[in-house]
Amino acid sequence: MESAFASLAERCAGLARDSLCYGHPRADAEFAANQNADAFVEPGARVPIRDLATVSTGALNLERSEWGLAVLRLGANLPQAFNEPGIIVMLAGEAALINEVLPSDVMQVPAPVSTAALEAATLYKLPGVIPEPVASIEADELLLVDAYEHTGEWLRVVRDGAVAWVEADKVARLQAMENLPRLGLGAAFALQALSLSTGTDYPECDEAEPWIAIQTPNDMGLSLAVNGVDIHLDSMVTFQQVHRNALSMTVHRGEVTTVFGQRVRQSESIIGILGETDERQATVLEWSGALRGSEAEFERGRRAQAALNALARANGWDEREAFHYLPEIVHVVQAGDTLYGLTARYEASVDEIIAANGGDDSLRLLIGMELIIPKPGSGFAWRGALSEAGE
Repeated sequence: MESAFASLAERCAGLARDSLCYGHPRADAEFAANQNADAFVEPGARVPIRDLATVSTGALNLERSEWGLAVLRLGANLPQAFNEPGIIVMLAGEAALINEVLPSDVMQVPAPVSTAALEAATLYKLPGVIPEPVASIEADELLLVDAYEHTGEWLRVVRDGAVAWVEADKVARLQAMENLPRLGLGAAFALQALSLSTGTDYPECDEAEPWIAIQTPNDMGLSLAVNGVDIHLDSMVTFQQVHRNALSMTVHRGEVTTVFGQRVRQSESIIGILGETDERQATVLEWSGALRGSEAEFERGRRAQAALNALARANGWDEREAFHYLPEIVHVVQAGDTLYGLTARYEASVDEIIAANGGDDSLRLLIGMELIIPKPGSGFAWRGALSEAGE
């Protein structure tokens, strides 16, 4: 599979925003207007995604040396000057994606408009009631803005390829800004709604199992509708159909929240029960509770991240890490527990446990106390004295 990933990276180097690349045989695509059908016929082919209807990749075929790979780079509703690649979607093995967004509904992200601050103001990470400040600007400072938040009370600022938000009344409102889009009012970006499926047959080779990976920008969550259900991703996730009526989602980095209220953290998996609705045949009717991912799911994430990182190197993007552990868990201390024993049990670092629980080297375990265990499974690391739980 590594040679297939290397071929995909070579063939999809310099991948443009909002485009699909044929990475490795076999891949097929259909288009709403058919104007790109003849262009997507061999490895290395690239086509724009605006009119994409479906894309699918083939299962392992050893006789033909085939194992289908395809990759999509989505600009989403991010600024044109955004430094990171946006959303990356990769299909491997017997997998398929249906675009549920009509070309006529796709929102176009414009080039930013120049304006000036009316007064000294603060830039925030996100708009909201309690926003997080990230920088400050001076009166008369020039700003590039490209969109409003849906209420019109906030403007998105594009600064050195990064994204921030400013209160709209803090900057001069120019006529050129009247046509800027409002984000979050139903204006969908290309492939914001999609349906996913993979084969359910056991492959000849474990590494050739089918999956679909979705990677979003670092520290910037984006919303998608997957198989009819809205989810918010700030992460790298893989999807695999474990049954014709069940779609598994594993979070390998970051977290996902669903419209049903579930929060799925890195190294956790969740199962979506599929059923028919008036709109489509494979709608998620409900999600199960989140469970710690299996070793097989962790290994799938490692392979997917390796493929994404090979693509990143070819395109000059930052590489990422796939995590095999939860960000933290809480252990209720029992009689006889020791710091050494818990560190070994959870394969964690004693220094990180101490830091997460007040940072005092004299940490004493008390029966019933809630002890935070950061990054369980990340590796046993011990350097302290034995501390046994007491009353």
